[in-house]
Amino acid sequence: MIRYEHSYALLGRRLWEGSDFDPRLQLRLPGSELVMPTDPDWTDDLDDGSDYALGVAPTFASRRSRRLALQEAKADAMAIRTRKQPPNKPGLSLLLTHPIILRDLPPHADARPSQSELTRLHRTLTQRDLVILQCLYDYRYLNTLQVKELLFPSLRSCQMRLQHLKELGLIYSWKVIETPGVKRRHSLLLISARGARVLADWHGEDQRAYVERSHAVRDHCWHATHDLEANQLFVALVIQSRQRRAEGLLHWYSEEHVRAERGEMAREYKWPVPTPDGSGVYLKPKGRILFDLEWDRATESLARLRQKLNAYVGYYKHFSTAKQHHVLFVVPSDDREDNVHYTIWQRRPHYTSDNCCSFWTTTAYRLRWWGPLGAIWGSIDIRAEKAPPYGITNVQERIRLNQMEPMNTNEGVISDCVGKPSWWERRPGGAQEG
Repeated sequence: MIRYEHSYALLGRRLWEGSDFDPRLQLRLPGSELVMPTDPDWTDDLDDGSDYALGVAPTFASRRSRRLALQEAKADAMAIRTRKQPPNKPGLSLLLTHPIILRDLPPHADARPSQSELTRLHRTLTQRDLVILQCLYDYRYLNTLQVKELLFPSLRSCQMRLQHLKELGLIYSWKVIETPGVKRRHSLLLISARGARVLADWHGEDQRAYVERSHAVRDHCWHATHDLEANQLFVALVIQSRQRRAEGLLHWYSEEHVRAERGEMAREYKWPVPTPDGSGVYLKPKGRILFDLEWDRATESLARLRQKLNAYVGYYKHFSTAKQHHVLFVVPSDDREDNVHYTIWQRRPHYTSDNCCSFWTTTAYRLRWWGPLGAIWGSIDIRAEKAPPYGITNVQERIRLNQMEPMNTNEGVISDCVGKPSWWERRPGGAQEG
């Protein structure tokens, strides 16, 4: 949860003149003295071009998990690295423990472009520029490093192009700092109303819905950290699969896309509608692995968790291929993982003949160090007669995401998967469309 105090606004105005502190997105800085930055690069978003600046990591995973799975225990486990050192594992990054987002709202980013301006923009924007706008529209919030991993060979080239899009008023780029010490983190990116109009005109669709969504993302951004964390799983999956010749992330669907797609069918047949934090299709030689992501921060009650599970069980029981639909829970601690295992077992189908999706869990710590393609996913035996004992997550066998049971279909081309060379040129609709 991002907290705020008005006393910090003066510091923001001194550091970035013209920046707008959102009072809902500030944190109290301990003490009343002015704290100067400790990072010499913190005032320049176009820094030295290092590919190893910090990304985003779960704010709730500020300590090591209580225990590791047996096959993961390592005597020579490496300590968390500092800013200028590269992570040796996909998904590894330092934690955003006290983020402060500095909102910058230039007036031209909300201005309506004329038809001549739209024509000029379409002539100057590249296919990759348009896919950047599409990704920001689909996934709400990304940071600079995440965009780099999806679309650019280096952080420097990514920063320079994003700066160009910002100057055109097509995106917002909000600085993120962290206390104590006022350390710079990668900027938060989101599409502006002007960018939404350009995107709608590119698709030949009504601009009103696009603009309304961009305004909602801009004005109601108190869940930005959660969205960045959930999006990071898909970005880490892209990083790990990039060099795999026969595998890749074929589709990455946003929460809004999944809700709209399933909602239409659910309303027609009066089914419950599960709304995950994202959904994906991972392509491999033996078929496609379909998965939903639930990014659990342990901020909601178990009663709310039971409602989610009822929706998944009630929705997927209508599909004969339900077992090949995988629901992935990422939780903050081993204790929470044990509770989720027991709750899922409680909400299991009443009859063994009922179809049901497959449930998997892991912790944010395992995900950060081994990535989504590591052996981190533990299965829940929903057909077991007895409830899973406390501590089962410490000793159970875990598998990799690409080892989950696939659908027996090979639709899709590996070279078109997200993160493959020049993938955006073959997929103008972004990662959600093929």
